[in-house]
Amino acid sequence: MRMTKRAGSALVLLLLAGGASASLMAQTPGLPLFTNPRYATGLRVHADLGQPTDQGTAVGDQTVIQGGASFVLGPVGVNAFVGTLRNSIKNAQTCQTTPTACDTKTKVTASALAQLRFLGGGRAAHSVSAFGGASYDVTAYDLAGLTPQQAALLGIDTTKILTIPVGLALGYHIPLGVASINVWGAPRLTFFKALNCGSACPKSESMFRWAVGADIPIFRLFSVRAAYDSGSKNGVTTASWGVGASFGFGGMR
Repeated sequence: MRMTKRAGSALVLLLLAGGASASLMAQTPGLPLFTNPRYATGLRVHADLGQPTDQGTAVGDQTVIQGGASFVLGPVGVNAFVGTLRNSIKNAQTCQTTPTACDTKTKVTASALAQLRFLGGGRAAHSVSAFGGASYDVTAYDLAGLTPQQAALLGIDTTKILTIPVGLALGYHIPLGVASINVWGAPRLTFFKALNCGSACPKSESMFRWAVGADIPIFRLFSVRAAYDSGSKNGVTTASWGVGASFGFGGMR
């Protein structure tokens, strides 16, 4: 009981901290990989939501919510995010109020990604960057302080997937009078490696994915964005959509 209470409390704290984490993103499962290469020196706080396209557009338990921050200095951008399912947030609350009903599969995904713009930017309409990063799950048993061995004895699946995206992002700035829009596309290879699964770990795999999106800066303080992400693995195509907003200095322009 104490374990589930601690896990629930820690998850709530971690989810809240995600909205203010100071540190560009690898991928939270179920959300597009936002990699617009048109950015400027500054610090911004972000909030996004989205879900796999096969779940439709209505917000539900499979909707993914993430928060984080980006820091840019010249051509280098670094983001850090924490994201989770809406259902996991509800379960974290259940862990606090009714520990016996706590789902030990509750998790959040911590992700980080760096971009290096090597072409365009500034007054140029085009921008091109290279990016790479990683994402990793943090589960209830991690936050409860259990080792994988202890968790396995309790019947908890300890397998985790390390996700590493590497690719290029191409962006273009379109002025629209008093406003503007930045459109972008980003092909990438995503590598998957299973960890903490003992001797039965599946072999590492890779997948080609791509994302397209748009950002609309507002007075350079606010920005809204949307993206679509797709890829195929073993003949099965998965896709997701996402929308978000950010506030801060610098960033998209």
